[in-house]
Amino acid sequence: MEAEQKRSFKSIFFDFLKGISLGVSAAVAGLSAGTIAVVEGCYDSLVGAVSNLRKNFKSNFFFLLPYLLGLLMGALLALIGIQRGYKAAPFSLTSLFAGLIFGSLPVAIKELKKGTNAKDKVFHSLSFSFCFLLAAGLGVMTALLKWQLNFFQEDGTLFWWVYILAIAGGFLGAFACVVPGISGSMSLMVIGVYYPLLNTFTGSEAVWHSGNSLKIILAIVMLFLFAIGALAGVFLGSKSMKTLLREHRTTTFFGIFGLILGSLVSMYVNSSIFPYYIGAEIDGEVYRIQNWDYILGSILFAVGAVSMFALFHHLNKKKASEEANS
Repeated sequence: MEAEQKRSFKSIFFDFLKGISLGVSAAVAGLSAGTIAVVEGCYDSLVGAVSNLRKNFKSNFFFLLPYLLGLLMGALLALIGIQRGYKAAPFSLTSLFAGLIFGSLPVAIKELKKGTNAKDKVFHSLSFSFCFLLAAGLGVMTALLKWQLNFFQEDGTLFWWVYILAIAGGFLGAFACVVPGISGSMSLMVIGVYYPLLNTFTGSEAVWHSGNSLKIILAIVMLFLFAIGALAGVFLGSKSMKTLLREHRTTTFFGIFGLILGSLVSMYVNSSIFPYYIGAEIDGEVYRIQNWDYILGSILFAVGAVSMFALFHHLNKKKASEEANS
């Protein structure tokens, strides 16, 4: 009994550590938390616990709890690091994320197949074109419109559209996490809300340091709405992706391929990074991308891409080994 208790505590501790890695991957644009869960061997058990939460709430809740606590800690630590690093080296950080996204291309490429007839080819082309233009166009549009989001009005209250944006952003980010190889944080970056959200809740200018009680309360409300949207995104995303992959698998992956390529465009052309190309004024200081940032960014892009290629190679090798042994 004692050995079982010790083993239980050891298992809980390792689940907590896995949760930290999932939190980091969820916060970093370009990393897929679902992919990391597969590598760590906990994807099926997590999906099962979430799916059966209502049937056996107590046991599933306590199983998920260490993962959730670790996820929150990992995400917080990653977001603080990202918030500080972006001001110092925006192009390098963006290139690292872009490299991670580029490295995830094999997820979609291996599923791409030529259509057996003209109808299939048309649907494949439409799926790819629509998703590519959507992902790339959103980022470019925010840059052209100089969309610099400010959630709070001068009196400390939220703009009315922020309540809608919080739910929509949470839904989009969580929905994207369900798609193979797609990062939830990346989707928020594409629509231009990733760094505004990051700056609202982390760093020296975070809402917690404002001394405005109303502002802090409304920020918590915004997080709550974001969480509601995320829950809806997980459940609806799981159901819709299951249906799409079962009935229109190849067409769906053409769309995923388009989303990944379009996101690469938006990573470098959006309202958050575009001002740094010409000089962005932050806290009275002008920040402009330096030559060393471009050089380091090119190196980090390669590092991110190679890392993700290696990760998916490991996954495929592991899957092949399991199929051979079964």
